[in-house]
Amino acid sequence: MTPHLRELKKEALTFFRKWQASILQRVRDISITVQDQSPTQGALQGRGRGAPVVRGPARGGRGARGGRAGRGALTLATGPPRLPSKHTDVPFANRFPPIPNTLWTLPQERRKLFLHIAFLAIISLTEYSANAHLLLLNLTSCLNLPVKMFLAEEVRLAQAFASAALDVSPESLLSQKPEEIRGSRKWKGPEPGASLAPALIQAGIGTAAGSFGLTTCTAIGLLGPMAGSERPLCNMFSMNPAKPISKMIEIFSRDIQDFALLPMHGEVHSEYIDARRPPAVDRRFRLVIALGGWLTEDEDVHDPWKCLGQQVEAFVLRWETTALLNLGGSLETVIKSKAWRDAKEAISTKTIFTSIIESSWPSQLLKISKIIDNPWSVGMVRAEKAGQTLADAISRHKVQGERSVSLLGYGAPVPSEPRVWLTLKSVVSGRLVNVYSEHDYLLGFLNRYSNTHFGIAGLQEIQGADGVENLDVGELAYGHLGYASATGRILKEIGWDDLDGDIVKNEKPFQVAPIAGRR
Repeated sequence: MTPHLRELKKEALTFFRKWQASILQRVRDISITVQDQSPTQGALQGRGRGAPVVRGPARGGRGARGGRAGRGALTLATGPPRLPSKHTDVPFANRFPPIPNTLWTLPQERRKLFLHIAFLAIISLTEYSANAHLLLLNLTSCLNLPVKMFLAEEVRLAQAFASAALDVSPESLLSQKPEEIRGSRKWKGPEPGASLAPALIQAGIGTAAGSFGLTTCTAIGLLGPMAGSERPLCNMFSMNPAKPISKMIEIFSRDIQDFALLPMHGEVHSEYIDARRPPAVDRRFRLVIALGGWLTEDEDVHDPWKCLGQQVEAFVLRWETTALLNLGGSLETVIKSKAWRDAKEAISTKTIFTSIIESSWPSQLLKISKIIDNPWSVGMVRAEKAGQTLADAISRHKVQGERSVSLLGYGAPVPSEPRVWLTLKSVVSGRLVNVYSEHDYLLGFLNRYSNTHFGIAGLQEIQGADGVENLDVGELAYGHLGYASATGRILKEIGWDDLDGDIVKNEKPFQVAPIAGRR
């Protein structure tokens, strides 16, 4: 590894271990005791005699440790760990192999309770990171629960917390003094969690049916700081009146023309300039930001991404529309020309990299190259600037709040050099997938003057970069311009779960490379 990669690895591990330590500490802070009840009390509270009572941190931030929890200490299960005879969700278990554990012997409702507790404990860290999402997915598999149950719980909790955040007035946040923000961990209400309780109850959290026996008081206790202060709750959804979305977008637009986030659901195609405008029912703990390259018409900004489902908050990044329309129009003109059709036949007789390395392009194609070379160069410069601005919006300005973000896009002519992709992987907790086509002759022609010794990711698989996946889509119906009309099918092929099936069925098919050639 190069010194640069070693430093990136060190930083990535430091970040992960800090998050890991916070999770483990939160689990240690949870106090579990057994409460003896009379039959009448048990019936009234929905619990039987000797049922476990879960509490959040005691005063001072520590739960009960050491000592015995009382008569009849809680026992999770008995016997050695054993694999379930049949996982409730086999495809899910194949993606997230479960670790054998004694919890499998418990009734499903009790296992759902454990997942619910883990969910609240993780949210109590005042963020929902990609690491947290992956941890809960693995935990769901280890508890032998179906992924649909987890996804429904994720949406339900997101809507409840968004509803509670919307109930907090911007004026109350702005009126807080700096010392109150730093020193107070209490709600400005009659008691801690008072403002959060109605939203939780409305979502079924803290009720016998919706929380698998957990009371509202216990749920609020598990939420810790999230239920003890208005600010982290609002920050999760970027509802900070001191840093409104509209002001941030205005700052970004100084460097990038026509920079905007467009929601794909809810108020479709209206610019996202106020985090308080989307209703709670449309809010999620996870976001997707999708962006394309060239445009042939204005609708191309959002149409390729209609396939995205509603398990996440999906946004499309609109940027440099005029430059991208010029590029798309130029590419379309060349593709429809007779010179391109004749040149394609000549190029297809050898590999695309042979043409690039030997610069053996048909003369009729070189004659019309001026049509696309300048728009392509302009687009490349603008794309680099837009990427820097988007990274700044996510990492520094937290335009998405304290939530995880997945990025989707097509048309990026980036190097295939493994060091480049290992650098990308150092900040990706989930999957990093390179989609390419060895038959993308137009992309090869556009990159004929680039540093081809570093490779071109859109034309070849990434090798030597652990954790990076590849998908060869073969020959698309419209070549390089075919990505925009096949995004749903490509996402389905790589295993993206949250898709609109009807829209995907209507997309243009493509020929996937043989399995033996895929990794």
